[in-house]
Amino acid sequence: MSEVQAREWLGRHLGVTEADQLDRTVVSVAPARSLGLVALLLGWYEHVTRMERELGLPDSDRSVWGAHDLIAADSLRDFIARGLESIPEGESRNFLIALNEADSRFLSYTEVDELGVLLRLYGDESKVRGWWWKRIPRSGPIRRDLDRFSASF
Repeated sequence: MSEVQAREWLGRHLGVTEADQLDRTVVSVAPARSLGLVALLLGWYEHVTRMERELGLPDSDRSVWGAHDLIAADSLRDFIARGLESIPEGESRNFLIALNEADSRFLSYTEVDELGVLLRLYGDESKVRGWWWKRIPRSGPIRRDLDRFSASF
């Protein structure tokens, strides 16, 4: 999915003024880097759609994403959750509709990570994690990568 397609998707949910206002809510994602909520939502949506698109690809395709890319996606979702804590609920209605759509798409091709493989790989088996950290794809390259990892413990 191109950035243009992701922005078109977002445009169905947020007007320009609303998007500009929400993107002023920034979240620290690294010591010297912050991103706005809209940029984070676009990143989450792009990750979700790419992982879905790659479900049928073989591991021999060198462009496919692996388990660490799922960790990156889940980290984006964490940043969104953190940013949402700082804006009034009434100001985020359309943003939440878009977020729920991306979340639903993620849920559609994932299942509960019964063994906690993803959090073990990430190195944080903390119970204080969003629901997205407890979901892994039912199939595809990321799942096979996680299955290989889980065989080592």
